[in-house]
Amino acid sequence: MFEFVLANRVDAQTFAFVLLALAAWRWGAGPERALAAILAWFRIADWLYHGVFAAALQLTDIDLAHALIDVVACVAAFGVALYANRIYPLWFAAVQLLAVFAHLARAMAVEIVPTVYAIMFIAPSYLQIVILALGIWFHRRRVRRYGPYRSWRSFSPRSPEMPRRSWPNG
Repeated sequence: MFEFVLANRVDAQTFAFVLLALAAWRWGAGPERALAAILAWFRIADWLYHGVFAAALQLTDIDLAHALIDVVACVAAFGVALYANRIYPLWFAAVQLLAVFAHLARAMAVEIVPTVYAIMFIAPSYLQIVILALGIWFHRRRVRRYGPYRSWRSFSPRSPEMPRRSWPNG
């Protein structure tokens, strides 16, 4: 059974990515769709890397291509997390940061067992599947209970509906 799971984990993960992308498109808003696009980036960039360069997974040294894929995803995830009007994108981005740190750890400590390195930078994507699925579910539940709400934060100094305040001593 364990061999079957290992042999089909990439297909199962791809299926989960597709389901989440469809769910984000159907029930989500901007942040959910952006995070689903990041998960799609993982799969598309990985297919391109292995397809164009016919490269095997590099575990004995830092895998620069996968490190670059993870860094791009981390920057995008933190961009979404900082501007989304939700909390769960912060968890998504933090988990992605763990994957980036795995590559840094591999670069600094050559004695890391290759299997451990693989787990360190691959496992976070499985957590991200769970985080995004829960995020879509919570978003949908909130919309059904309270109605639509803003997807993105506003960083303007004063929103139009707020009256101007007069501060004491100034």
